[in-house]
Amino acid sequence: MANELRQTLERIINKSNILVEKYRALEAANAELAIDKEQLVEEIEKMKRANELLQQENEYLKLARVVTPDLRDVEKARTTISTLVRDIDKCIAQLNE
Repeated sequence: MANELRQTLERIINKSNILVEKYRALEAANAELAIDKEQLVEEIEKMKRANELLQQENEYLKLARVVTPDLRDVEKARTTISTLVRDIDKCIAQLNE
C-alpha cells in the first residue's frame, strides 16, 4: 500500500512538473507574442501616418492639377497669341505703308 501511494505521489509530481514546464513555455510564448503585438501596433500606427500623408499629398496634387492649366491648353493659348501677334504685325505693316 505504501508502495502504491509512493508511485501515485511520484506520478502526481511528474505530472505537476510537466504542467509547470508547459506553463513556463506558454509564458515565454506569451511574452514573445506581446512583444510582436507591440511592434505590429507601432508599425500599424506608422503606416496610418504614412497613409494620411499620402492622402494629403494626393489631395494637393489633385488641387494643383485643377489650378494648373493642361499642357494642351497652354499650347492652344500660345498658338492663339502667336496668331494675334502676327495679325497685329500685319496691321502695323499696313499702317506704315
